[in-house]
Amino acid sequence: MVKRLSKMMFLIMVVVLIVSGCGGAVPNKAADSAKPDNSDKGSAKNGNLVFGLSGEPATMDPLVQNGTHGRTIKLAIYRGLVNYDKEGKLSNELAETYSLSADKKTYTFKLRDAKFQNGDPVTAEDVKYTFERIANPKNNATFRNELSVIEKIEATDAKTVAVTLKEPSAPFIHYLALPESVIVSKKYTEEKNGDLNASPMGAGPFQFVKWTKGQEFVVKKFDGYYKKDKGKLDTLRFVFYPDENTRVNALKAGDVDLIDTVPWKDAAAIEQDSKLKLDAVSGPFMQLQFNTQFAPFSDPRVRKAISYAIERKSIINTAFNGRGKPIYGMAIPEGYMGYNEKNEKYFEYNIEKAKKLLAEAGYPNGFKARLLSTSQFSYHQQTAVAVQSELKKVGIEIELDLPDWATRVKKNTEGNYDFVVAGTAGDITDADWLSNFYTGGPARLNNSAFFDDAQINKLLIDGRKEIDEAKRKEIYDKLIDRALDLSPFVYLSWREQAYGMKASVGGFKNMPGFLSFQSGITLEDTFIK
Repeated sequence: MVKRLSKMMFLIMVVVLIVSGCGGAVPNKAADSAKPDNSDKGSAKNGNLVFGLSGEPATMDPLVQNGTHGRTIKLAIYRGLVNYDKEGKLSNELAETYSLSADKKTYTFKLRDAKFQNGDPVTAEDVKYTFERIANPKNNATFRNELSVIEKIEATDAKTVAVTLKEPSAPFIHYLALPESVIVSKKYTEEKNGDLNASPMGAGPFQFVKWTKGQEFVVKKFDGYYKKDKGKLDTLRFVFYPDENTRVNALKAGDVDLIDTVPWKDAAAIEQDSKLKLDAVSGPFMQLQFNTQFAPFSDPRVRKAISYAIERKSIINTAFNGRGKPIYGMAIPEGYMGYNEKNEKYFEYNIEKAKKLLAEAGYPNGFKARLLSTSQFSYHQQTAVAVQSELKKVGIEIELDLPDWATRVKKNTEGNYDFVVAGTAGDITDADWLSNFYTGGPARLNNSAFFDDAQINKLLIDGRKEIDEAKRKEIYDKLIDRALDLSPFVYLSWREQAYGMKASVGGFKNMPGFLSFQSGITLEDTFIK
């Protein structure tokens, strides 16, 4: 009897060990902290989706641009007056309708019957408060300068708000479609003493549940969302996977349903896996930008010579595993204002033209220069390596400066470089995205340092003020011709931006062109088949 009981107790202990997952192994706490809690793994069929994000937001205050991962979460929680829809077109959101005055300076927005996630209605006072908050320099709003065209905001009644501009501005409505222009609750924000970081609250399809720093951010369906047919998921868990290999392996293992920023080396494998699918677009682009303050890059002939001297395919093969498309003209997606087919091969690879221009500029034997990039992201570093190799063919000797990303950004904004590798995209689909690149002045993140052309500056201003589409097209055609002739940038390639997901995930869409970084808005349509 004792022996039988002993055997039974032994079997019970074995079962307990197996179920608990101990099995005598020492738990790897460091590994566990980077992985999601999979207690509900497979619960996707109940409407619970796990999204593996490439990073954790530094802040959740909506007025700050905090990267694609931050925007993805932000667009689950918040909505603006208008937004870009999944096709990349402007669409009304919290604004049911809007109209523009005869003098093209006053937008009148009529708000729909929408609620914040605390149950309060979205009112004109909330809209007024939101843009006054953005205008306050203490809040460091990313797009404060772009929205400084606002002269005054009036809440004429609970559901009507009039926004008067200092001057007509064609791109203004596009800046309202940014994730950094979403509407916040005046009452709630004031209750939080202006701090929306710890517990964000908006009028979007999902509401905040918890944020476990270093691990995950959880939201749940908001039943009061004004689009009754949206928000098909019960919960969304955003789990942070900064390491790209760990992120891809989590998708392959089924730990997550969806991931962002698929590494180029893994894209083909995901495409070929019947249990997975890849959604890739060419939206962001790679470029070189010059410090035009000093020779030799103060001479546009040298800048154009470099553009002719680089075989773009070598960039794509070296840094992006052959995925992407070359840019031999301007980085303007087809269908965007300013796109012109005639510019597609403007700087097509031509070593002889490059050498001729260098000789004309007084550098028949080339020169030495310092190229700033970073060692932190392999595709940035490999782009720099490929450029170094290509320019050696025309006698240009390149010294690579490859600091960490934070140091690279600091040097960029200070203009501490000869020329620099950059990966970026336009913020809006309107042609005014060019202002952030070509407006004259000192060094800025997307500006070729100290490039300043009076003609381009005037064309940018004229393009912003002009409302007539045909006249605007004429303005931007002139601007682009001038920009190509002066070449403060060398555009290299369209960079493929991809999401990977289980085959059972539906509704999520990687948005076209520059809007890939705003694809999080389609989470309201996402479902599990």
